[in-house]
Amino acid sequence: MPKNLTEAKDKLLSTEYPRWRNFLSCAILVLVVTGAVSAWWYVYYTTPDTECHKGFLYFSVIWLAVQWVVIGYLYRYQNIPAFARDAIKLQILLGNIWFGLFLFSLQPCAQ
Repeated sequence: MPKNLTEAKDKLLSTEYPRWRNFLSCAILVLVVTGAVSAWWYVYYTTPDTECHKGFLYFSVIWLAVQWVVIGYLYRYQNIPAFARDAIKLQILLGNIWFGLFLFSLQPCAQ
């Protein structure tokens, strides 16, 4: 049992991460987060009577920029333990799901 615990701890704290896998996962994350925000921009500019949601449009720009910075950090630095790297990726994906659910629940403004 202690040997299994030591192996699990070593695996979670490992900073060995293949460069190709790091590039691929970061590229996929960039595409997903950019796609989520781009979908909101598309809806904002193509749906009539959405002017009252301009604040959310500006917020989505900040949201996207912060995510790009975090993904860039994940790509650049190799000393992030596996558990932290996976947790950060999961939080980015879950955050985008909630962000999308919130944005697409907004109704057009009443005139």
